[in-house]
Amino acid sequence: MVKLVEIEDDAVFDDDSQYTTDEEENESIASLSDKEGEESDSDFEDDDDDFEETFLERVQALKDIIPVEKRRAISSAFSNISYWGTFGIHLAGKLGWVFTTSALLVVFPLALETDRDKMMQQWESEQAGGIPGGQQQPMIGGMPPGVAGSPPGLVA
Repeated sequence: MVKLVEIEDDAVFDDDSQYTTDEEENESIASLSDKEGEESDSDFEDDDDDFEETFLERVQALKDIIPVEKRRAISSAFSNISYWGTFGIHLAGKLGWVFTTSALLVVFPLALETDRDKMMQQWESEQAGGIPGGQQQPMIGGMPPGVAGSPPGLVA
């Protein structure tokens, strides 16, 4: 037959008896109530100041609250949004590069050439005597049009 023997640890208990009497219990309750009266709200605020929780720790604590299926759905939605956002930004950058280089290589020289063409037409019309349409009047006796046949330098 086996006999069980209980061995008490002296470090756990202050006195030899593991049981407290009613008087000792009342004294311990009275001493606790005196200490509670001395404590204020600032004592509890000090406890909160000792434990500062970061945002990352709070998010990690949500793992216990949110079910696994919801976390997977949120993760896949975030992954899809980030993928398509990155893809869109890269596509917009590449299209911007294509349009910019096309404008510099094709449209800009074309605009310069049409401007130069307009300037040539204006110069030709000025040389033709200011007649719209560029038709020249025949010169009479070597005189420019608009001068009524008098030689240069003579005033009538």
